[in-house]
Amino acid sequence: ESRSTLEAIRVKSEYVRLTKLKGTKVIDDADKQIAAMDATREMIDSWDDLTDTFPYSEKFIAIEGFKIIRKELFFNVGLALLAVGVIVLLTVASPVTALIITINVAFCLVEILGFMYALGIAIDSVSVINIVLAVGLSIDYSAHVGHCFMVKGGSDKNKRALEALADIGAAVLNGALTTFLAVVVLLFSSSYVFVTLSIQFALTVGLGVTHGLILLPVLLSLLGPKPFSSAEDLEEVVKNVDDTGSSEVNSKEFSDNPKDA
Repeated sequence: ESRSTLEAIRVKSEYVRLTKLKGTKVIDDADKQIAAMDATREMIDSWDDLTDTFPYSEKFIAIEGFKIIRKELFFNVGLALLAVGVIVLLTVASPVTALIITINVAFCLVEILGFMYALGIAIDSVSVINIVLAVGLSIDYSAHVGHCFMVKGGSDKNKRALEALADIGAAVLNGALTTFLAVVVLLFSSSYVFVTLSIQFALTVGLGVTHGLILLPVLLSLLGPKPFSSAEDLEEVVKNVDDTGSSEVNSKEFSDNPKDA
């Protein structure tokens, strides 16, 4: 009679789909893949009767990227906005104007993310790098307008905003057009990196120049600060010159009129 024993083990398994449909495309479901990777690691760590082991899959490299990409996006964009705000404050020398310009750039980034979602561009290492670059590109269209607004004298904010657009608006628009032409050829590429780059750059240029030439002047006309003291002094000099010139012209006309002699 055999005294051996037989132990039966019941293993429960199920198939969990780690992808999802995005329109007609099948893409990775980042949340499910991260949960599956973490659950696998926790299960292996709970086995005390094994030697030091760890799970590995070639998919873990991409999933690790999914796991940290959101934190890296907020962290890097936040640092970029902070750096831009400090630099604009030092160059424009107006806390209110620097704050308005920085908020204007932040609005532009939010709209870029919205268009990325509508176009089906995933948040990955390529798109995050381009979003950080968008901070530096979009500030260019707003900083010039904000600085030009500060050097316009007078108490009428609407007039100062119009004068700033008249002086610098064409140059800003031309800069946006040349930047767009530099990347538009990449739209016809078959590479994912180049296509994503060109789409995000086109969004950055379009939204950046729209915010810089439309939204920012409106915000400055409503919330803009007083001009620099040098601009006020220049405004007074121009006004005095105009008044003096008008007085001389009127005096000359009076002396040349024989009826008034």
